[in-house]
Amino acid sequence: MKSNDVDLTGRTFYDLTVKSRHTEKLYKETAWVCECVCGNITYATTGQLLHGRKKSCGCRRKRTPGNALDLTGKRFGKLTVIERSGTLENGRALWLCRCDCGNTIVTNATTLRRGEAKSCGKCLVDERIKHAREDLMNNKTVDGVPVPLLTKKVRSDSGTGHKGVHRRIRKGKEKFEVSITVKGKRMHIGTFNKLEDAINARKAAEKEYFEPYIKALEEKEREQK
Repeated sequence: MKSNDVDLTGRTFYDLTVKSRHTEKLYKETAWVCECVCGNITYATTGQLLHGRKKSCGCRRKRTPGNALDLTGKRFGKLTVIERSGTLENGRALWLCRCDCGNTIVTNATTLRRGEAKSCGKCLVDERIKHAREDLMNNKTVDGVPVPLLTKKVRSDSGTGHKGVHRRIRKGKEKFEVSITVKGKRMHIGTFNKLEDAINARKAAEKEYFEPYIKALEEKEREQK
């Protein structure tokens, strides 16, 4: 699509929102009637808008004097400021920042300087997951068994609402199979006609196979206090 065929109506470029196509061309190029955030109406060509050569009616220069704070290249936590990226309605500058993990975010100077934005956010979540996994393996594992996983809640897609209890149809009849997994080994406990019996069998298996690990972890944590 040629630039002259592009319809920019309704789009916002920095401080300018395109209201309509201008009836006349500017610099031999299609022009647009734009409303600036300050309320003034101005005109800009397609190229000026798409390539960021015109960002306001001119008021941006007045709002941003030559000695205005420039954060380009500065670091805030894991964020490095790349360039200015528009303005908020209150006139505050927005900045494009790259996180050490490679992600980018846009935020304002106040948030950066107060330390409220130190990363893209996603990598902190990844770090918390990593630390939780390390804590699980280093501090909450007994004889190769991550104990908290033994007592985690049943999955939402469980057909019976109980861990290790599975509904099966055998020769047209409903059955309930019970299994338990310890140290990566899945053991078949039994098959039952009633759900209640299957649940009780699973509880008994948990007491036999899980409880020793749970008690061992409790003892380990008591000794560490």
